[in-house]
Amino acid sequence: MKKKLIVAATAGALTLAASQAFALENQFNGMYKLKYIVGNYETGGSAYLTPNKKSATAANYFEQRARIFYTAKATEGLALKTGFEIDSVFGDRAQNLASRGSGGALESDATNLETKWVYLDFAIPSTPVSVKAGIQPYKDAIKGTFLDGDIAGIYASGKFGAATTGIGYFRAYEGYSNGFVIAPRGTDNLDILAVDAAYALTKNINVGGAYYLYADYRTAAAKVINTLALTADAKVGPATISGFAAYQGGYSKGNTTGVSNRSVSAMAANVAAKMPVGPGTAKAAFLFTSGDKKTTDSVDRTWTSATTNIQGSNTGVVTSSSTAGVTVPNTTVQTPAATAANSYNESGMMLLNRNTAAGGTSTDQEIFYTTSGVGGRGVTLLTFGYDASITPKLFVNSNVGFGLNSASNGGNGNQFVGTEINTEVGYKLYDNLTSSVQAAYVFLGDFYKNSLGTGSDPVNPYTARVVLSYTF
Repeated sequence: MKKKLIVAATAGALTLAASQAFALENQFNGMYKLKYIVGNYETGGSAYLTPNKKSATAANYFEQRARIFYTAKATEGLALKTGFEIDSVFGDRAQNLASRGSGGALESDATNLETKWVYLDFAIPSTPVSVKAGIQPYKDAIKGTFLDGDIAGIYASGKFGAATTGIGYFRAYEGYSNGFVIAPRGTDNLDILAVDAAYALTKNINVGGAYYLYADYRTAAAKVINTLALTADAKVGPATISGFAAYQGGYSKGNTTGVSNRSVSAMAANVAAKMPVGPGTAKAAFLFTSGDKKTTDSVDRTWTSATTNIQGSNTGVVTSSSTAGVTVPNTTVQTPAATAANSYNESGMMLLNRNTAAGGTSTDQEIFYTTSGVGGRGVTLLTFGYDASITPKLFVNSNVGFGLNSASNGGNGNQFVGTEINTEVGYKLYDNLTSSVQAAYVFLGDFYKNSLGTGSDPVNPYTARVVLSYTF
């Protein structure tokens, strides 16, 4: 009997030790946001906001988004990270009619849980290198103006003294994903290579560089872009200043304008500054991305930024001939609308450009929806703002922005798009629950003059929102 007790005690101790050795730390965090929106152009989707109405009855709707993030942490250097999202609009669809981004109608019962992230985050033992492998969030070193989205790939980064480096390979699409390809999987892809580095010259000055390869072989008209960028940021007295300059070169074998074998020569630049003033922070920022003035010549000057497009950058869907790996465009299949996978948040705008910091729900419609600009004309955007903390709970953020097309390729020749003014007044009900009211109005510029016919201009866009935002 005594021996049995000893064996049982030993087995129990071993089981306890094993369970402790393999114990996971389960971490949950996330957010919930509810918006009531009244606007004359917003429809609850993601797209360019196109001022094309002489008069517009205001739409009003409620939309909500929940994001839940779960981390299975094995050790300090190893974790599985996941993210999920649920979107819906009050009263939209439910039961078997519901789909992605819906499920807010009576009784709900919708299957609309979306996967955002699933990736391993681990450190390589005895090195300063960490790796993310899987579907992960990635934002480029040039403030998201090229790529800011969730993407499948492998990214390794490390800190070596004053230097920080990173290299990643991402497969945005494989040709097989559109369902029309006979060629072997992995031969006709949209691949993105990212290499970035930063160096701290002093504790207040950092410089860096980045290279991005965008290689889209999903159509017979391949598009290959090389992006080279320099970045810098510095703290000068009370002010923080940052910026970048970037150049894109490459080729586009064909495009929707029918011009083949175009070379690519585009650029982008930014400078931004902020500093404490009184009870808040004053901000100023400038962004330039080049546009294409003449779409029928041999050089494409439009800044390329990432978008979701299952069927390729150029001419239709990829299909294959009987020869493996040889692809031709299929012009009989309609290309779905692309959504933006790039951003520019320093502007503080709500309607003039895509600022994800002002979003947070499924409504994502702006005049400069991508950093490529309206019709590939590029973006020139100058903004000023002030974020004020009135009390520890009450805040007011206000911004003004002036937007122009960087190039003229049609229309009436005037490239002034418009001026946006916006403000947000918020109050912290709890440390992690904030209520706010947002409003924005765009005074359209002469770019839209007579765009609906002689003497007929579109109505100015506006939006008003009541927001509840909870984080945990």
